[in-house]
Amino acid sequence: MAATDPKTKHWSGSGQLRGGRRGIWFFITALRVFGLRLTYLLAVPPAIYFSFASPDVAATMDFHRRAFGPLPWWKRRAYVFKHFLSFGRALIDRTAILAGDKKHFTFSFDGEKNLRDALSHGRGVLLLTAHIGNWEAGGQLLARVDVPINVTGFDNESPEIRQLLNSASSTKFRLLPLTGSPTDTIPLVAALRRGEIVAMLGDRSYGSPSTRLPFLGDDAAFPVGAYVMAAIAGAPLMHAFSQREPGGHYRFYGFEPQFLELPARNQRDVYLKKCAADFARNMETVVRRDPFQWYNFYPFWKLDAPPQLTPQSLKPPEQKN
Repeated sequence: MAATDPKTKHWSGSGQLRGGRRGIWFFITALRVFGLRLTYLLAVPPAIYFSFASPDVAATMDFHRRAFGPLPWWKRRAYVFKHFLSFGRALIDRTAILAGDKKHFTFSFDGEKNLRDALSHGRGVLLLTAHIGNWEAGGQLLARVDVPINVTGFDNESPEIRQLLNSASSTKFRLLPLTGSPTDTIPLVAALRRGEIVAMLGDRSYGSPSTRLPFLGDDAAFPVGAYVMAAIAGAPLMHAFSQREPGGHYRFYGFEPQFLELPARNQRDVYLKKCAADFARNMETVVRRDPFQWYNFYPFWKLDAPPQLTPQSLKPPEQKN
């Protein structure tokens, strides 16, 4: 799942995969011809290249400093390579899983009962997740509940690349594209009211209303729009994450659902900050389990924070009948 800001200069906010059409075609073809394990080896040269050439190196090193403490220069470089290689393997896993590879992966779902209980209310479920692990792996487990799954995100891929990705996929999620407009919430609320699952990223604000909260020792911006939307739709909200474990095993974590009601406007900012703080704590717990699986290559703690909470910014758009 990719939710990105089309205006950012960082790759992780571009809404596009690195490598262009030829690079993506190469790895899709390599999976078909060489299989999964040999294709992992082919990810090493790009990881080495981007470890030096990517504009995201500085932000990645800053994250490593916060996650691991002070590091010698050689270890900083080694950790960047390890992180980028982990991401490359996650993209390969993503393509293999979407193409229906079931023999190389196993899956488990911690909290499946939480999701089924939340869906039993008939108001859908808003899954708030992050750039952690592999969303497509989690999607294999979500398919067991037999409910339509809507994934939000900025999708700036060219038609040629999107066709390549779709042709390699045997699993379909409905993409609800984001444009940055307040009207983005209308189809999302409608999907929830139909009893469907809507998945959103909660570790990037993308210029939307946010609040700054402690995360790995310093304040960072966390968006709050998901909590407003869940309350408007009357849908339970769940924190959900997916991480890879040794042996090709993916574990999906579904925390207990929350049922949100927006308080009076003069108390709303405090309430939404508390909601976001709960997410930040759960997310930090998961990130610390394996920092190399947080693929948010972005200056997360930057001081030029996006818009903060204001009554006007949190006012939902009017919906047409």
